[in-house]
Amino acid sequence: MEISSAEQYLQEDATGRLAELTTDHSAAWGKMTPQHMVEHLIITFKMSIGKINIPIITKEEDWPKTKAYLMKDSPMRRNVPSPVGNNDLLPLRFPDLESAKAKLLQERDSFLQFVKEQPDFLANHPFGGPMNVEEWLLFHRKHFKHHFIQFGLIPDYEQN
Repeated sequence: MEISSAEQYLQEDATGRLAELTTDHSAAWGKMTPQHMVEHLIITFKMSIGKINIPIITKEEDWPKTKAYLMKDSPMRRNVPSPVGNNDLLPLRFPDLESAKAKLLQERDSFLQFVKEQPDFLANHPFGGPMNVEEWLLFHRKHFKHHFIQFGLIPDYEQN
């Protein structure tokens, strides 16, 4: 089942790749440092359980097509502009990369627990509109892979 493989990816593969990430890694594209990327992933987990709300910027009629793209296990476009219109790097919130990585794993675990406790929860994605927990789970897998490719932690894979 697709959902369980996405959950397994976040629990196992992503944990291993994250452990490999160091401050010496540099991005193949974009402005982010390894710590910025980790803190960015923290924010998306918070969005997916309603702790952070970012306005939806796509038209409602485009949600089905955008959601289909966000759910597909294929590479994401690179250098996507920020949905809030500010493409500057956010100030770092954690003292170092290791602290940020620990927080990311904590947020991942909170998300995975949340989806079990509130399977009918909907949270807005700035491009995909309202998404259920299964859609967010698939998105998180795609999003992690995107940033792992960005920092050379996994090889790029073919667009399907």
